Amino acid sequence: MRGLSSSNEDVVFLILETIRASSSKQQFMKDLRSLSLTSRYLRCICLPMIFRNFRRNWDMTILNHKEVLPLALCRHVTMFELDVSATGDILADEPTDITDSLAVALSHMERLQIFRLMNSAERGLWPALLAALFTCPSLICLEIWDCPWRRPEEKFTRRELHLTQKHSQLQRFVYRVPFTDCFPRESESYGRRDREQGSVELSNLLVLAALISETVEVLELPAELALLLIAEFTFPRLRQLTIQGNEPLHPSDWTSIFRSAPMLRVCHLQTHTRFSVTPIGIEALGNTRSPSNRGFLAQGISNLESLTISNVLGKDMIIQSLPYANLRTLSLKAFPLPDILGARWSNIHTQVMTSSEVLGYLSSMQLTNLLTFELTYVVDSKEYSMLARVNSSFPNLNTLELHRFRPLATDNSDNDPLTLLPKFLTRMPKLQYLKLNLDFPQRPRCTDWRREGAENYKEFLEFLKNKVAAVFAADIPSLRKLGILFHGAFSSYWEIWEITAKRSIIFERPQPL
Repeated sequence: MRGLSSSNEDVVFLILETIRASSSKQQFMKDLRSLSLTSRYLRCICLPMIFRNFRRNWDMTILNHKEVLPLALCRHVTMFELDVSATGDILADEPTDITDSLAVALSHMERLQIFRLMNSAERGLWPALLAALFTCPSLICLEIWDCPWRRPEEKFTRRELHLTQKHSQLQRFVYRVPFTDCFPRESESYGRRDREQGSVELSNLLVLAALISETVEVLELPAELALLLIAEFTFPRLRQLTIQGNEPLHPSDWTSIFRSAPMLRVCHLQTHTRFSVTPIGIEALGNTRSPSNRGFLAQGISNLESLTISNVLGKDMIIQSLPYANLRTLSLKAFPLPDILGARWSNIHTQVMTSSEVLGYLSSMQLTNLLTFELTYVVDSKEYSMLARVNSSFPNLNTLELHRFRPLATDNSDNDPLTLLPKFLTRMPKLQYLKLNLDFPQRPRCTDWRREGAENYKEFLEFLKNKVAAVFAADIPSLRKLGILFHGAFSSYWEIWEITAKRSIIFERPQPL
């Protein structure tokens, strides 16, 4: 055991993570705390593991920094999550007192690398807390989850942050605030930010972008705001960009993205398929047909290693006749995917490409170096030809994820995937990882989960294991892991099975969608 004292902390952490995989997280942490009480030496090893990822619920009764976390333990924290959801406190005004306590604690978190603010129903990240974060010398990642700025009084300027110099060394910035769904799905306003919120968010994000644009390497933003920020700044080190939301991607936007981020290698563009007018005024950013813009586009695409694109208009512009020499991952999944709470029985399929449409796109591509491919499609008469094209276009494919939907299917005999897919995928000699969303019509409705449907769910899980996973494991010799998408009452997740050399299947821990 004493040999661990000379090991790098990350090595020790990986050893403990390997041990943790064999037990629940709660039991592992309980065992780790018990172990830390046995001796001073073991305490020194265990404490950094216990407090490495520290999560604190918001509490307006905090009177001083010791109630956040004792200062002696602050030095162990590398990731700090502040969750505001559980308290019910009203943050109508900037919470000065608790911010001072947090600032003291943050000043002693000398190894803090990741800060995440989560689930605030009242206000977004406020200037005093933001200023305290920028003074953390090792902070490289700032994430804001479901904590939007909503009201005009939440706007701030760089001067209000009281930064004497450019402190930011952020390499990753995430503003994960998805559009709301307060309007009916059929409404033109479905999923829209209102004008006031969008204006406040954009103003504050412009302040932050000015601070981090020179250093940020990973950036995630809502689609309604992202393109305005990208048009305003240059991001010379940006390597990974994620845009997600209800705003469709226009052809001219591609040029703006690659002009602002010449080092971009990973691009996830999950945007809606319909044209709409944003309430905060996104305008076209140049003519993509001009030679100079076409050059930016071709060069940017040729440098990409991973591309996720869900917008049909964007596919038309990007896929045709552009170089993909370095591309290893391509995702053509629809956004949003048919949702987990009943869209299986709605007209959501009208937003998903048919097999014929996918075949049209694949016919213009020959990606011999592609290793991962993800696709959403609706079955039609061209499904077999489309799958044959996948096989010929991507001969070295290692990972495949298919979301397959059948229009008006009433039982599994309608376009049954088990009569086509297993035998067809046998033709992919290097395929090792397969994830399938097969849209089984007979799966129980989520609304029955807490009533008579519980037994139906158990039966359906057994069906997935014995009649689906076992079939694919037997028919695809190269397969090592298989995931089947399962829809619970309020979430969707992958049921994962490991397939041994003897073709037996071993159930692993489910993974969220």
